[in-house]
This record gives sequence, C-alpha cells and structure tokens, in this order.
Amino acid sequence: PPLPATMMLMMISFLAARAVHRGWGCAAAFQVIRSSGVSRSSFSPQHQQQFEWWRHPSRCVGHLMSASPTISCNDAETNLANILKEAYEDRETDGVQDIIRSNQIVEQLSAKGDVDAVAGELVTAAVEASSSNKSLAAILNAILGSCCDSSSGSDETESINNSAQVALAILELIDEMHDEDESTMIKPDIVTLSLVYYSLCNQSNQESAQLILERAQQMSKKAAGSQRRRALAAERRKGSNTTKLDAKEAEKQLQAIYGPDIHILHESDDLIVLSKAAGQVCYHTKKTSAGKISAKRKKAKKGAAPDDDGTKVDISLEDSLIDMNFVLSTVNPVARGIVHRLDRGTSGCICLAKSNEAHMKLIASFFLRRVKKKYLALVPSPSSPPLEQEGVIDALVGGKSAASKYRVVSTYHGDGDESSSQGLTLLEVETLTGRKHQVRVHCTEIGCPIIFDPLYSSFQPPVQASRRKAKKDFQRNKRGKADNAEDPNQSSLPKAISDLEMAMIPGQEKFFLHAQSLSIPEFDVDVQAPLPGWWTETLDQLESG
Repeated sequence: PPLPATMMLMMISFLAARAVHRGWGCAAAFQVIRSSGVSRSSFSPQHQQQFEWWRHPSRCVGHLMSASPTISCNDAETNLANILKEAYEDRETDGVQDIIRSNQIVEQLSAKGDVDAVAGELVTAAVEASSSNKSLAAILNAILGSCCDSSSGSDETESINNSAQVALAILELIDEMHDEDESTMIKPDIVTLSLVYYSLCNQSNQESAQLILERAQQMSKKAAGSQRRRALAAERRKGSNTTKLDAKEAEKQLQAIYGPDIHILHESDDLIVLSKAAGQVCYHTKKTSAGKISAKRKKAKKGAAPDDDGTKVDISLEDSLIDMNFVLSTVNPVARGIVHRLDRGTSGCICLAKSNEAHMKLIASFFLRRVKKKYLALVPSPSSPPLEQEGVIDALVGGKSAASKYRVVSTYHGDGDESSSQGLTLLEVETLTGRKHQVRVHCTEIGCPIIFDPLYSSFQPPVQASRRKAKKDFQRNKRGKADNAEDPNQSSLPKAISDLEMAMIPGQEKFFLHAQSLSIPEFDVDVQAPLPGWWTETLDQLESG
C-alpha cells in the first residue's frame, strides 16, 4: 500500500543523506532519490514546509531532489568533485575556472536540470573537493567566476541569463548552508559578492545586482568600524565648501607635495589610474603621526622627505587623493578605493575605484584575469647559464601556483670592461596570475633578483643591506657557520648604480621595479606609466657605458 507522504519523505531523506555521509558522493545520493520516482513537487506545500529535509547541511540532497528525472549520472557528473579537486591542486582558482569553461560544465548541467539543481550540484562538488575553508572559498569563487562567462553556444543571451541565475542560486545556497552550520560552509566574502554582481550586471538584472551591491556596502561598513564612519561624515561636511580639481591641476598639486614621479594617467567617473612614486605606500593599515597631512607638510615640497624637525613623512596614496577631494569607493573596508596594490618600493600604474559599482566590477575583472599588467625590472645579468631572450616562469609564490612571462629588453655590460663590474639586464615581465611579490619572487627564481630589493636581493642601499647582513650573520651563527662567510651573489655594482645608492635617503625604500602598463578592457583603460626620473638617469648612464 502507498506510504504516507511523511514516512516516504523521511525514508528517502535518510537513505540519500546516508549515501552522502558514507562518502559515496552526490551521484549516489541522487540515484537513491531518482529510484524512488518522486520529486519535491510530489508533496503538498504543507509537507514541504514541515519537512525541509532537502535543507540538510550536505545541501546536495534536496537540490538534487528538485532536479528533472532526465538527469543521468554520467562520468562527468559522478567525478565532478574529483575534477574540481585535481584542478584546484594543480592551479588553484585558475585551474578550476579553466576546467569548468573548457568542459562547459555549467551549460551541461543547466541543460539537464533547473537552476536550483545546478547550484546544488556545483556547491556539493565544491564541498567534497575542498580540504579547508580556505580551499572551499577559493573553489566556490572559481565556480562563480566561470558563471561570469557566456557560452560559445548559439544562444549567447540565454547562456548569460542562465549563468547569472546559477550564480545567484549558488550565493543563496551558500547563505542557507552558512546560516545552518557555520562549521561546514564559509561566509560569502567581497570577492564572492563581486562575482555575482558582475554576472548579474552582464544579464542586465539591475534589481538583483543592486541588492548585492547594498549587501557589499553594508559588509564593508560593518568591517571598517566607527573610524571610517567618522571620516566619511567629516568629508560630507567638508564637501559643500570644496571644489573638485581637474586632473591636470590635481596632478600639479600632487607633484608639488609628493615629488615629480606621481602622475594621473586616466580618470573617469568610475576610476582613476595613477603612476605611483617609489617609496610611497598605497595605504596605511594603522595611521601614525608620519602619515598625517598637515598644512605645513602641504606647503613643503616632496613630502616623502623628512620634516625640518627630523620626523619622517609617510603620507599614503589613499590619503593624498582624499586630501585632493577625490571621491573614492568604500567597498574595501581597509582602504578607500584600493582594488589592487603595489609594494612601497615599486613605482608605476595603480588603479583606484571612485564608485562602489566600479569597485565591484574591478574586483571581478582582476579575479577573472582580464586585467593585463606589465612591469620593468632591472636585474643583475646571470653569469651562467645565460638568460634566454624570453620565456615563462612557472613557480610557486607564497605556496600558490603563479606564472609570468618575461622578455629581455636591454643588456648593460660592466663599466668599460665586462669583468670589472656586474652586468645588468632590463626585463619586461607580464604577470599571468596575481600573487603578492610575484615579480620579485619570479625574478629571483631565474637567478635575477631585482636591484635594491630589500627582501630578495643582495644589491641594496647601505641601510637596507646592513639590516639584512645582521639577520644573515645571526642565522649563520645559529647554524655554526663563520661570520665572515662570503655571499656568492655579492658583486661590484656599475658606477651608475653605486652613485644612486649613495644618493638615496637612508631608510627610503625604492627598488628597480616599475609597473609599466595597465590594461582594463572593461573600462577602456590602456595606459603606460613614464619611468621615474631616477630610473631614466640611471639607464642613460648605463647606456653611455
């Protein structure tokens, strides 16, 4: 005889959940449900609300329950978790995105089931593929990133709409799972929200996109705390009495205060792209007296130098733009407008968002590797083996997979006689991934540490070098090695480098790495940053021999 609806729900729920917990995977759980011949619609709304068993923490059971009976458990679906796991272990988020795109996994799943079923399949596979909350967050973001791409199929508009709906369903599912059990599901971060926002904007679903934007703004406001709120309130009060400078006038004022190496390369209602001076930090995580902008410092030129009383001036790029009345986005709770960063000692192109909408899209563009960045690096020429004219560097950075392309631009021999001093090479490096210190680490990886790099190079200004030597001597003593052990990388520098080394302000961090160009197709940005004056003087001397 037919079983009561409540009993049938409980039995199927138990068997499907058992299949998941025994490690048989999502496909086995689906097979249990499929064999029963029922779906969620088989029950009245009363029973659906009373027995929300499909909201089990594993999340796959109920969403597979709502799938169309035509979905089959083929090899691709059965091994989806393994496919994602292997892709992540190989190349992290880039690997996951590539495998989903190349196999059109979202499109294949969408052709066989509704949006909720697809979201359930993908989220469950991500949970099974992950080994920690960190890897789970990365895999989920990579899946959402793949939803930002349209299919190469015949109906591109339909594909974009469907992918956006899948992304939204994944976010809703993540929220539900996190609310039920925080230990088994991560909380959506700003990257997650940005990717969903980006996909919804592509679909022109402005209503849903606006809700995601408001959520991101609330998240940032809460994380930033009362200090940010007071700063914004002060700016609003100040706003009525200030006038906005045009780009050229603002650049002149910035150069008068912070030196001639800062330039405004591009400005629109959405963003501003500048060429940052070496030695200037992008933002301060903790404000000190050195970072405050006083009337006295605004009158003085080259604010990176010490004050008359000897105190160091350390005004960030963020604070200098805010002081010039530039409106910057508030999505980043740590620093206004900052989407990506350059190290203090690096000069060149950096982009800051002016609106929260642009900030969200920029985060997605960087995550999807749609932003192209090229750097110039001055490095010592390796003696053996010689450096190839161009190549790809594929080496871990901070334990993460990273890849860069390099090209030899120029080679400079020693002063007159090649054997008398170290030869130098000017490299162009394009980053294919975005890791912290990627160019610096990759140049070291090929035996060419950047000149004056305080972390990875032995060619440093005296103050930085002495600190590094003291640390090395301490480590040698611990290992029982002689104090005067010679550093094999040490070599005499060309006169052009030695002269610059002696002229540098003690404690001022700058090295020969320059963010040469930045391309952001989403915002029609394609700019090049001029070399700083100390770069061009040094290269001219090297050219002349």
